[in-house]
Amino acid sequence: MLLATGAAAVIVAAVLVAILPASDRARGVPPTRAREYSQRQACLLTSDRGLADAAAVPVWAGMQDASAKTRARVMYLAVSGEQSPANAAPFLASLAQRYCTVVLTVGTAPDGAVTVDGPKFPGTPFVVVGGAAGGANVTVLPADSPNATRSAVASAVGSSPPTRRC
Repeated sequence: MLLATGAAAVIVAAVLVAILPASDRARGVPPTRAREYSQRQACLLTSDRGLADAAAVPVWAGMQDASAKTRARVMYLAVSGEQSPANAAPFLASLAQRYCTVVLTVGTAPDGAVTVDGPKFPGTPFVVVGGAAGGANVTVLPADSPNATRSAVASAVGSSPPTRRC
């Protein structure tokens, strides 16, 4: 009886080993590497062309460079509808209310929205790329060349405070 029970246990174990899939490591699958983000979140407001806008390309690239170094989250939002500062203002406000630690803008309407709505969010730093908007919480970056813009944006995002001041 004891021998039969032992034999049955060995058979059950053999069946389980055969049925259950091998571990990922045994199959040569590398372990997953989830990216752990910091408390920084950089948000970009673009024209209705989004990241297809030539002016947004180096800005987005700079944001990604900063994300790779600082583990900041990056996201963008395109202004839909009329391309005016008044129409872009609610889009800008939505980014400021999402607790973005820095909000970047590129394009006439998004840049103009900083003038309209930026003062309503004094704890949110804004970075206007290629525009002329100013204010206590606004930094203007020139859009001289794609490489210079990319580098300036990466620096601005990387030096933004890790948590937003309210």
